[in-house]
Amino acid sequence: MSCFLRLFTSTGKIEGNPLSEIEQIVRMSREQHESNSRVDGSVAGEAGNEGAATDNTATNGRAHTNAELGFVQDNNDKNKTDASDSKASALNKRQLALNELVLTEESYVQDLSKIVNGYMKEIHNKEIPRPVDLLGGKMDLVFNNIKEIYEWHRDKFLIFLRQCQKSPAELGPLIESSAKKFTMYYYFCSNKPLSEFIVNAHYQYFDQIRQKLGHRMDLSTLIITPVQRITKYVLLINEILRETKRAGLQNEVATLMKASEQMKDVVKKVNDMMMVLRGLQDFDGELTAQGNLLLQGTLTCAVDAGQKQRELQVFLFQQIIIFADIQKQKTQFSSPIFKYRTHIQLNHMQLDRLKDSAYSFRIKSTDPNKPTVSIECQASSEACYNEWLDMLNVILEQQSDLILRLVNPLNK
Repeated sequence: MSCFLRLFTSTGKIEGNPLSEIEQIVRMSREQHESNSRVDGSVAGEAGNEGAATDNTATNGRAHTNAELGFVQDNNDKNKTDASDSKASALNKRQLALNELVLTEESYVQDLSKIVNGYMKEIHNKEIPRPVDLLGGKMDLVFNNIKEIYEWHRDKFLIFLRQCQKSPAELGPLIESSAKKFTMYYYFCSNKPLSEFIVNAHYQYFDQIRQKLGHRMDLSTLIITPVQRITKYVLLINEILRETKRAGLQNEVATLMKASEQMKDVVKKVNDMMMVLRGLQDFDGELTAQGNLLLQGTLTCAVDAGQKQRELQVFLFQQIIIFADIQKQKTQFSSPIFKYRTHIQLNHMQLDRLKDSAYSFRIKSTDPNKPTVSIECQASSEACYNEWLDMLNVILEQQSDLILRLVNPLNK
């Protein structure tokens, strides 16, 4: 049994100074090895500098062991320090992003207040005569539901955001619980092109109000702040999400990821709605009365049997699905232009899958008071096909449930 095993097994542990004990073990092991390896029968010390060699070997052994032990200990400490510094840096950056979120929210609420408590009150002041063209309900189109947006942000959302500064883990759940409130932006932005037109057409009138209020920004600049704000939410939430990941707070990551996706969805729907309002021509109905824009995209369609297939832009609202020719594609410097072709009311819609053609389905009008419209649609991919089918089926299920409740209101 080696010296080390004898020492360890006899005591069960290494007592005293660990380094001196290790030094002793190394010396004993070396001496035994040298004794066993000599073939001339000489004793230790007969080789002239063997004592020096012994001392050096022991010293070198001790230095080697110290270096090993010191190396492991130093690396562990360094790794722990680096990890701690990295987490502290991430938490600090996350807090800065949260602070910016609150500060910009306060500034946003102040801008909304300038509209609600400034312009919306001054339009009733007779000191500045209102243009005849704005005496009716047209003025309501300028401000739309901005007062409702302002009051919610002032009385609810800003207060909860301030709480998140102290409890960052609450931010994700706050955005998630506010999802329905952010639908206010769909309605506001659906009216945005018309609002811009009216404000620009009566620039002098609104500028007189601006001067009286002492505002630096004019109404056309203030009225666009809600659209700018929702894009700012996406940027700041993503920054907070990134630093939360860096800090290793995995229990908060999932809700922040969901919050980010929700805000991206709000921005996309707002952009899509504004694109439709600006670009769709020759539609006689009121787009803002068709509910939220649920889905839009390009499908290869054949309107009625025997018609040649062509790419159409399709807009699915809560109450209607619209098909339009693409007259001008979107470019970096211009918006797309679509020309209305036909539509089907969703409460009179039949949906069929077409098995003989890949990624194809048929939408048919069942309104007894109107001519039958049948449109075959083909998606460009399986993912696109599933997206349209899933959304259309959800609508049909909702309509079926509604009819059931109307027929039998007592059936829950």
